[in-house]
This record gives sequence, structure tokens and C-alpha cells, in this order.
Amino acid sequence: MKKLMVTLVLILVLASVVIGCGTETTTPATTTSTATVTTTAPPPPVNKVGGTLRVIEIVAPGAPLGAEWEGNLGTYNTQQWVLERLLREQQDGSMKGELAETWDVNTTGNVTVVFHLRKGVTFHDGTPWNAQAAAWNLNMFKTAGMFTGTTNFWASWDILDDYTLRVNYTSWSNHLIRSWENYFFVSPTAYDKNGIEWMRTHMVGTGPFVQKDFQKDVSFTATRNPNYWAKDAQGNKLPYLDEVQLLYVADETARETLMKAGGAEILTSSTKQAARFVGTNFNIVTRSGGSTMLVPDSKNAESPYSDLNVRLAVEYAIDREALAASFGYGFDKAAYQMSSSATPAYDPLLEPRKFDLAKSKEYLAKSGFANGFNTTIFVAPGVNRDPVVAIQAMLTKININAELQFPEPAAWQAITTQPAKVNSLIYIPLAEFSNYNTTLNVFFGGKGFYLPSNQKPEGYVALFDSSLAAPAPDPVILKKISDGFYNNVTIVPLVYATSVFVLAPNVQDSRITQFGSMVMALDYAGVWLKK
Repeated sequence: MKKLMVTLVLILVLASVVIGCGTETTTPATTTSTATVTTTAPPPPVNKVGGTLRVIEIVAPGAPLGAEWEGNLGTYNTQQWVLERLLREQQDGSMKGELAETWDVNTTGNVTVVFHLRKGVTFHDGTPWNAQAAAWNLNMFKTAGMFTGTTNFWASWDILDDYTLRVNYTSWSNHLIRSWENYFFVSPTAYDKNGIEWMRTHMVGTGPFVQKDFQKDVSFTATRNPNYWAKDAQGNKLPYLDEVQLLYVADETARETLMKAGGAEILTSSTKQAARFVGTNFNIVTRSGGSTMLVPDSKNAESPYSDLNVRLAVEYAIDREALAASFGYGFDKAAYQMSSSATPAYDPLLEPRKFDLAKSKEYLAKSGFANGFNTTIFVAPGVNRDPVVAIQAMLTKININAELQFPEPAAWQAITTQPAKVNSLIYIPLAEFSNYNTTLNVFFGGKGFYLPSNQKPEGYVALFDSSLAAPAPDPVILKKISDGFYNNVTIVPLVYATSVFVLAPNVQDSRITQFGSMVMALDYAGVWLKK
């Protein structure tokens, strides 16, 4: 924390010298002095209150805001200012209570978690936060069926009293407690009063800010919640900010121009763009993460990617060192397996399949596609498109001609959760969660809904189930899973990506990138602007 320190130096007081004189005798002068006393006054309090924080986002929300049970792809950055969950994940993977103060977990026999809910909290419309409101939200998530990777484990729940809720699980899985980070809670009253259409664009939560305005694909504005429950370490009410504005700007040049002109305090950036802020007075905050990847529709029997030799040909055809050097701008590194070295799933014994055009053509010939074929690559919204264009050019060297499609955020959810177009690849970043089982569950869960046309390695479901059933994530099992993905070429890992944010120098205590897997998560109540 940067504070203005003003040291006040008090006046040094010296004792006077008194000299006495006589006509007959002379007495030498005697000097008496007191010790120097320096008192440092406490620094004046720093005024953290007030101001508007403006954040430039690359991608606007692509799913409902206030009805998260219908999907949450691309919505987190907006929702985090207004909505809260039971538990919040920290960077080390531990959990901290948010709407739950404490929780008790039983992993043997009847597997349960008992949440002791925070008292004295209300939704923005005045509805009390209690066990009844929590249970209503659980029912919405369970019946919607969009998050079956975790909700399938919810057998039932019981309201023990107004502030105690017990969730009964079908079985234990070591990713279940972390999953409570995923579920934002909204006011049941707002839903009953306004209906689902209204909820899709309006959030009524318990968070530090109250939604004021939302213009689709343009901006979002929220103002301070005067009744927010949290206080800082000194007992002061939170949040500090008066207002937060999110500006959804798709064009890279427009984002950069706006940031450099003082039009915002935080920029969600690409590595390419961040490189142009080096040497300025802006602060650049980074966090290394999982790889970008190509996900083939290998489960479609009619697709060329159902053939292992084709998948190997694609992997050898891509020069990942060149991708990292050309588009990582000093931040990214080439990826030769699914998990990064920061995770327990990383296997250092796996031999990198480095760029080898001759070997790529050999594998393609073995598959019966020596003459190549046409394909489609669907590109995730908001990512740097330049690497995908380079990949497109690399694939032409083995006569695979790729059409690039750049769907809007609203269409992206269907592309990643519905059966894929036959003969297609999906280009997407792989998020690495502190608990790597969560990464697997979100992207490749046997009970999940994501990337359903991607064929997993033989035996994966049983191996993943054993990984989930362990008391804690087991590095031995996780490495076996990584090995299976490598041997099967389940995905083609490309570059270990770096999340980059550019901050104006007056942004204080944002703690951006310092929470769990959601790298854009920040201390929304504690962030403040230096005056």
C-alpha cells in the first residue's frame, strides 16, 4: 500500500545559559543543556473514500447477468462488483467466507457441508439474506442443469435454521468446496417481482455496488452500496469507491487510445498491447496461466480429427516456439503439454513434440488424408487473433485449409456447450485453477457440459473419478491424466498464456490477479484511488 507519509519535525529546545558575575571573584560560565527531543506525529489519515474507477474490458458479458443459472461465460468481470457467493477462492487454493462466515465439511458416511451464513446482510432491494434465500438460489442452479459438473453432486439441501444451511452430497469430491466460488446469489424477491427477462440484464445482489445502468456491449455502471456489510481493518465502512464503470471496447486501438488519454484506470490487456505500455508511468500486472489450445471435435466419427494420426499431424505442424516469440511479447512460453509447470499435473518426463513439418506430413499420410482437407477454427471472443492467423498459415503447409470464425460472446456459449460442427477446432484459453481437478472438471468433466464433442482418452473417466475421490488432489493421478491427454492428443496445447492488466498509478490495493483462478478478480470493496 502506498501512503502519503508526512513527517513533522518539532522545534529543538535548548536550555539557556545563565552566567553570574561579581566584583571580587569570577565564576566560570556553566552551560546546562537538555537532551534533544524529537517526536514524530502519526501520519494524517489517508482519504481512500470517493472517486469513480473505470475499467476497460475487451469482452462484454455473453450470458445473463442476474440469472447466472442460465450460464456464466464472460460474465464474471461484471458480476463481481454487485453479486457475492458463499465462499471466495484465494490464490493458494484456500477458501474464505463471503456470504457464509464458516462452514463444516463431513467427507465420510453422509457427505455434507453445513454453511453458517453471515447475519445482518440484505440484498440491494431489502430482501434479507438467509438460508431461505440461499436454498432458493440452489434450486435455480440445480434445475437449470447448466453446471452439472458440480450440481450433480447435490443430492438435497436442508434449512436447519434461518442462518444455517446443509447441503447433502451424493459422494465426496475434492473439488466440491472450491466450486462454491462459482455461484453468485441473487434476490428471490427481484425474480418474483420482475421475471426472468428482467433478471437477464439486471443484478440484485448483496455486493459492495448496486447496478445503476447496463448498456449491452457498451458499458456497465454501479454505485456504492450504502448498506454493505463489510468493513476494513480499522472498522471503516466499505467500499471506498463511489462508483465503478466498465467500458466494453472491442477494438484494440480504441482501448489503448482511451487508456492513454486518461479515460480509464484499469485496462484488461493483451500481451501485444501491454508491451506498448512498458516504460510509461502505468503499472503492468501479470499472471502466468494455462495454455491456449486447439480442441478438436474428435468425438465426431465423421471428422478427420477422430483419427489420432491427424491430431498428431496438426500438433507437429504448429511451430509453438515461433508463436510464443512472435505474439507473446516476452510474456508467453511455448506449451507442449496441457498443464503448466506451476501445477501438480505437469509431467517433466513428457517429450515435447516440437515443430517438424516432415513428421507432420508422415502422420497425415498414415491417416489417409495425405492431400489435406478443409476445416473450421472457432476462435474465443477477446483473445489475440494474430496467433490464430499464424496457425492458419502453418496448417496450409500440410494442406489443411482452415476457415477462421470469430463468434460474438453471445454465440460462444452455444459453440462450447453444444455438439460441435463436424470437422472443426475450437481455439480457447485453458484456465488453470488452484485445484487442478477443477480445471479438469470445468473443461473435461465426465459429468460436465463443456466441449462435449471432444473425445477423452480411454480410461479417463475412471481415472478422473479416482482423482476427485482422493482426500486432496493427488499429483500422481494428475500426472497420469496429463500423460493420457498427451498420448491421445486430446487437445493441442499451444502457448502458456499470460494474463496482463495495465493500471493507472493512482489505483491502490486492487489485488488484481491475487485471488483464485479468476485472474480479473480483484478486491472490489477495498480498491481505492489515490487523490
